[in-house]
Amino acid sequence: MHEARYLEAERRLWASTGVSPHQRRVRLERLGVTVRVQEVGEGHPVVFVHGGSNAGSSWARLAARLSARLPGFRCLLLDRPGGGLSEPLTGRLDAEGQWEVARTQIVDLLDALELPSADVVATSYGGLSALLTAAAHPERIGGIVELGWPVGAPIAHVPMVMRISAIRPLGHLMAAIPPTERSVRSMLRQVGLRRAIDTGRFSPEELAWFRALLRDTDTMGNELRSNRYLSLRHGLFGGLTIPDELLSSIRNPLLFLWGEDDPFGGAPIARQLVARIPGSQLEMVADAGHAVWVDELDHTAAAIARFLGTVEAGEPSAHQPRDDAAATG
Repeated sequence: MHEARYLEAERRLWASTGVSPHQRRVRLERLGVTVRVQEVGEGHPVVFVHGGSNAGSSWARLAARLSARLPGFRCLLLDRPGGGLSEPLTGRLDAEGQWEVARTQIVDLLDALELPSADVVATSYGGLSALLTAAAHPERIGGIVELGWPVGAPIAHVPMVMRISAIRPLGHLMAAIPPTERSVRSMLRQVGLRRAIDTGRFSPEELAWFRALLRDTDTMGNELRSNRYLSLRHGLFGGLTIPDELLSSIRNPLLFLWGEDDPFGGAPIARQLVARIPGSQLEMVADAGHAVWVDELDHTAAAIARFLGTVEAGEPSAHQPRDDAAATG
């Protein structure tokens, strides 16, 4: 861990957005870990939950853009346990353990921040957390925006870099070797940011920050040590697929913004998932991969602002999905 060097890369990323977040550390009592939260803006809380081998500053540009579009909203960017500068969970987790963590971490965070409820923006593994929390604790969540394929949905493809990491010696080697800019670019392309990397939409500051995250924190090592849901042959084990009865129980206002080029699953999987959640909405975003907000920052920020603004006002959603045939409700 080289925290000072990581914080410098993170500072430069935030400086490029023109926003300076406040940070605090809070204890997640049920999970037994202390996590870091960065805050942007004031007012109604919106919790941002990132995916695997990542950290809260992955939302920096989106949070900065939203602070201008969503006055009166307080963006809370969580470093999930083991990610960024948060403490790791102990032991290795099978699918059941991963579910428990996903179901618990948002409620734990709200309790620690003394918040009765919050809206949620989530992606990938964070997307699983938002869906499980909505099913188990609907009163603690208002509106939900899911960005891209969430863990728990049917999956079309698991990138080879993730499959290889499931082989423990190779995974440990990946975590131990200092990443180069070239290796980071390759990894990001595989997990759904190919267009963002090739067009420069993933900025130099973001690239330097992500490299520092992998090089100067224990994020990747913590991820590889704690999970048992990846395999070289099968990709993600089936135990992480969310059953229909759980999805059909979700009643929170829910919008999916899903990249048409998401390598984990495109439009057919998106429509299949959304059809199982009553009242949810889907918009397929052209020219976007797994990280929709990186490829289409302005459009994503505008859609989130519009959707959460109507949720907070208690109005029917004014969001008009581009893929009307895929929207339900």
